[in-house]
Amino acid sequence: MKTVRETVALPDSTEQLLVHPLDITDSRKPFVASWWLSMLAMPTVVFFLAALLWIVSNNYVTPIAVPLALAVAAGLLAAYLRKEAWAYIPRKRQDLQRRFPTRWILLRSVVSTASLVAGLALLTLWIVDHELDTSVLSYILGTAFGIVLLMLIGLLWKALAPSRLTTELDSWAVQLTRLIAVGVAVAVACLIVGQRHNLADFDISSIVLGATVIIAVQVIWWLISLWLSRKDTARSAALLE
Repeated sequence: MKTVRETVALPDSTEQLLVHPLDITDSRKPFVASWWLSMLAMPTVVFFLAALLWIVSNNYVTPIAVPLALAVAAGLLAAYLRKEAWAYIPRKRQDLQRRFPTRWILLRSVVSTASLVAGLALLTLWIVDHELDTSVLSYILGTAFGIVLLMLIGLLWKALAPSRLTTELDSWAVQLTRLIAVGVAVAVACLIVGQRHNLADFDISSIVLGATVIIAVQVIWWLISLWLSRKDTARSAALLE
């Protein structure tokens, strides 16, 4: 049996040593597809789908199972396509540190913010139409406050932390815009809910618990992302030695 040898036209190494999948026609399609699929796995998109299914379904399983299953499937397929895209490029020439195009970052930020705001709006409308225990409302309110606090922390981190630790974050202006949009949405939601419930009766411990849980989940995600980023940086440095 003859060995099939496939070749890919790479840029001249004397002019461009490091290569990204976006630089090659064959690898561009799977890489772009992986990026689109990765957006389906974003926590904010999962949150919106969960809120939507919570309203339209009459059970507690669908709003949890369907968004999580979709996120896992999209994440796995995105990882596979991303791996296939990088496979076109020899390891020593892979440009692992290149950032996504600015328009991609902006689009991802818009989708994430819109999903979060829409999810909050859906939950607010549902809460207004249902009588819930004060502790449950307090927990939901704490989760909303925790989201705003996380976005504020991200904004301050981008503004104050060393640039080498913030290369994967959105720009300062983009984060500020997201914070304002979500902050206004949470404030409006509180005003709407406050028309039917006395906010003074809310349970402080439940509010703190809701904020703590969402912050803990996000911090764990940040730590995992930081570990993976440093791992890629170390790998890239080792390939160049």
